[in-house]
Amino acid sequence: MSEVTSRTRVFALLGDPVSHSLSPTIQNAAMADMEMDGVYVALRAGTEEMVGFIRGLARSGGGGNITLPHKEKAATVLDVSSPAVKRTGACNTFWEADGKINGDNTDVAGFARALEAFLGGPPEGLSVLVLGAGGAARAGLVALIDGGVEEVHLLNRSRDRARVVARRIGGAKVRVLDSAREVDGKAFDLVVNATRLGLQPDDPLPLDLRRLARAGGVVDVVCRAGSTPFVDLARTLGIRATDGSEMLVQQGAVAFERWWGRGPSLRVMRAALERRLRR
Repeated sequence: MSEVTSRTRVFALLGDPVSHSLSPTIQNAAMADMEMDGVYVALRAGTEEMVGFIRGLARSGGGGNITLPHKEKAATVLDVSSPAVKRTGACNTFWEADGKINGDNTDVAGFARALEAFLGGPPEGLSVLVLGAGGAARAGLVALIDGGVEEVHLLNRSRDRARVVARRIGGAKVRVLDSAREVDGKAFDLVVNATRLGLQPDDPLPLDLRRLARAGGVVDVVCRAGSTPFVDLARTLGIRATDGSEMLVQQGAVAFERWWGRGPSLRVMRAALERRLRR
């Protein structure tokens, strides 16, 4: 896109904070590559502003994404909810169709595709430890359950919140842990950090992996320049690990398709992200 005009479709990431967001980088690169007349920006928004932006952007022909801490609230604003929104109770993508505000949770497909690329196949039969019970954790749980995992252990600061998520999504396959002490000496095929810890330089680790008897692999949904401290620790311990870069690209590609009716180039999105992260 060479010029913003009155016909340009406007898309926005809504959340607080958003200054760290890499979504504008990959979405604007994809739109330019596909010669779409659109622009994508990140807007810091409180809850009330977020609701207004969703309605305004969608009804003006645009759309966008939702990030922390608004994914659950955004799900209540929609006229039409995808199955992923209904299952998770969270929305991260919105647009208008047939005069109605539509929403999806593309984190589910994004996590599933990124995880399968990391594992080299579906997570069938795995024992998984998931850290967190927010929007990313909900999406991850749906993908893991649908992927055929054997069991999921869910660890979150608020046990009540974790229990609500487990009942909604996982059923008998999800066990909520009372405290981090319960993982001491335990073995897991996969450990997933679905918290925001690691986004800021002074964040503590979501979990000291040295407390475990074994971790077959580590997935950190956080994406930032360089690798995350959690990924660094895993690799130091000889554990295969990946950050949230591929999940960001994959969920962004699904969102792009919802807005434009055709998929973007994953190669272009990955290249734009890599250039940004190298700066």
